Amino acid sequence: MTVDVSLHLTLSISSVPCYMPYQNLQENDDNTDYEVQMIDSDRYCTTFHVSKHYLGNIIGKKGAIKMRIQRDTKTDIQIPRMGENKDVVIYGPSASSVKAARRKINMIVISARMRQRYTHFISLPMNNAEIVKNFEKFKELVLQDCQSRGLHESIFIRASKLHITVGVMCLMDNEERLLASKYLADVKEHFMPMIRSHLPLKLRLKGLSYMNDDPKEMHVLYGCVQEDDAPKGVLQDMIDAIAKFFLKKGLMANEFGRDNVKIHVTLLNSSYRERKIENDKPIKQKRESFDGSEILKKFIDYDFGVMEINNIHLSQMNTLAPDGFYQSTCVISL
Repeated sequence: MTVDVSLHLTLSISSVPCYMPYQNLQENDDNTDYEVQMIDSDRYCTTFHVSKHYLGNIIGKKGAIKMRIQRDTKTDIQIPRMGENKDVVIYGPSASSVKAARRKINMIVISARMRQRYTHFISLPMNNAEIVKNFEKFKELVLQDCQSRGLHESIFIRASKLHITVGVMCLMDNEERLLASKYLADVKEHFMPMIRSHLPLKLRLKGLSYMNDDPKEMHVLYGCVQEDDAPKGVLQDMIDAIAKFFLKKGLMANEFGRDNVKIHVTLLNSSYRERKIENDKPIKQKRESFDGSEILKKFIDYDFGVMEINNIHLSQMNTLAPDGFYQSTCVISL
């Protein structure tokens, strides 16, 4: 596993935080995966990291939320002050009371996390030389042969950024990035055996589809992905397993409420459209769709090529590495 320089921390892997899953938040205390220590016969405690971005949500206006949790669970909650690099500590008369308070705090953190902008995503790059070359040819042909409404060079993704997205998440500090990196390493240990007999995993990017119902009002046109030398469904099983693992750990959002990840490679996206500039500032404008019906008619079965998948990335949104792909916080090899 390779980790970027932003993760050079003083804490050990075993000290990184644990979060409750987005789903099943009311599960029994015995099912939690954090540790409660006995201090003496009638005093217990648990210590865990919470990003400073969420401490205000736990405290509440004039401390109201913290006081309510303490009252309801009969615990004492110690929250770091502004500028202190410390963990949250909960003291209580029983292990169950401490767990109950921590579960309430975790639910608050999860709720706040889901309202934040996503900062990272797990990705499978689909950008080898063959696919990049064929994508650039596809782009050239579309712009040359399709004169449809809304088509513009700027709505094509940059070829070096072509990828499959496993899932998105919001990681607010180095401790959370380290935790996500640890989980990605755990994924290799626990879930990679399911595809080991199919390695190296070769994927073919072939065919076009789109996200909405009307091809004349497209916002996203994507390429379809299929196994090139493995049974159908191997890729879906692997990606779903990774997504569900991160979902259970409370770091990944089930963005669209699906049971399975929709496997695709975005090719055109109207959100990439070049914005008009006025007085050296981009003008805020309504997102404009494009007519993709002619592209489908002429290129529905376009074959971009085959790529051997060797790595899974924890990628940073809106930040590019020197090779043109997204900057990686962590990379694990298959």
